[in-house]
Amino acid sequence: MSIKLKEVMHRFRRGRPPCLPKYYLKRTVFILCLFSATNLYAEGSAEDSLAALLSNYHTLQAQFTEQTLTNNGEVVASTNGDIAFQRPDLFRWYTVSPSRQLIINSGQKLAIYDVDLEQVTYKDVDEQYGATPALLLSGNVAKLKQHYTIKACANTAANCYQLSAKDSNDVFRRLTIRFNNAVLSSMTIDNNLDQTTKIQFNAVKINANLPSSLFKLNLPAGVDVVQ
Repeated sequence: MSIKLKEVMHRFRRGRPPCLPKYYLKRTVFILCLFSATNLYAEGSAEDSLAALLSNYHTLQAQFTEQTLTNNGEVVASTNGDIAFQRPDLFRWYTVSPSRQLIINSGQKLAIYDVDLEQVTYKDVDEQYGATPALLLSGNVAKLKQHYTIKACANTAANCYQLSAKDSNDVFRRLTIRFNNAVLSSMTIDNNLDQTTKIQFNAVKINANLPSSLFKLNLPAGVDVVQ
């Protein structure tokens, strides 16, 4: 059985549609880039406030729950796991359920390790995602403002910000990020498939010392490698 066919069959058995993994990966890269955006600014704007919050995050560790819903409110995917981030560009996103997947950015390439499939895929972020915010891994925050408009959420007293895509063809139409007392609490992503992904963060630890081993991928023998 080919690797690709094995992956599709596995995701159907696990209840995750085979069209979603690429979207999930792009979501992960988007969040990584958001936290890498240390120089985000604009005079007297919501960008100033968001930049001030994010600039305090040198490391972050949290648990997450995630649901993707259709525009009718039907849940098409549910996941949970944990994340870790360390500036400038170290990132770990580990999904525990419904299938185990580990995404690690070590500063140069993304490694996507599907544990149950015994398969790891390496991707070059810039080549894979072109004009998306993944280009900000180099710290070029100007790219973010080229592609997204950043505003404070309307009708809320909380720290809440919306990033709206300027290009109607962007995979993300809008991302909403919320903080509770300066601590990241949730993200909501509206995509161009009329789906909404809601991510809730819990047990958030900010600026804790994280071991370097957290961002290293140690593979067992026999894992299929896809470049």
